[in-house]
Amino acid sequence: MTQGVRINRFIAACGVCSRRKADLLVMAGRISVNLEVCTDPSRTIDTKSDVVKLDGEVISIRPKLYIAMNKPRGLVCSVSDSFSRTVLELLPSEIPVEGLFPVGRLDKGSEGLLLLTNDGEMAQRILHPSHQILKTYEVLLDATADDAALESFMKGTEVEGRKVRPERVVAIPRRPEGRWISVTLSEGLKREIRVMAATRGFKVVRLVRTRIGKLDMKRLRPGEFMILDGEVLMKMILYGGSV
Repeated sequence: MTQGVRINRFIAACGVCSRRKADLLVMAGRISVNLEVCTDPSRTIDTKSDVVKLDGEVISIRPKLYIAMNKPRGLVCSVSDSFSRTVLELLPSEIPVEGLFPVGRLDKGSEGLLLLTNDGEMAQRILHPSHQILKTYEVLLDATADDAALESFMKGTEVEGRKVRPERVVAIPRRPEGRWISVTLSEGLKREIRVMAATRGFKVVRLVRTRIGKLDMKRLRPGEFMILDGEVLMKMILYGGSV
């Protein structure tokens, strides 16, 4: 990164968070530059000479790391947790986890494709709805979902005070017959699919994310991961590939 960049871009490059969340950190007074609190998100800093701190701790740009993982059930998508194992605990000690965070989340009972990185800018590209990177999930319900039920899913559901609609809901020809469906979302609100199902009288038995953009999970077994080049990963998400 060159000298003279906006502070939110610098914070994102340090792997702290996305640019959008970096603005919130700045406005909350949690960022200082050369020992002075900075509350102006438009401020430009010199990356070679300015000392930037978050909550009193110096932050700096780290080598970028990109990991695709098949998250097993029972683990939480957080950096640390007092009660449950986290996805970061699956990584061997030689992989630096400082600054690493999940791109999006899968709740404790869900499984499947999960990306980990310390690159806040790439995370923003993947997560922000404006980029239209869809996520696909295979969902096992506790009862048969007929055509009427599938059509009902497409009509939308109130989630976190918003009416949201999936991009696609189709049946998967797999046993138990009629209970597996594929759901594609443009954004993943908290427990969105589980809320969609519960609203229609279904309970989710299994929920597996199988695709992010055009990146499919085909080879990774539960708990396995793969370190990828950032440019290669983004190309697979945009144009196709598998892990």
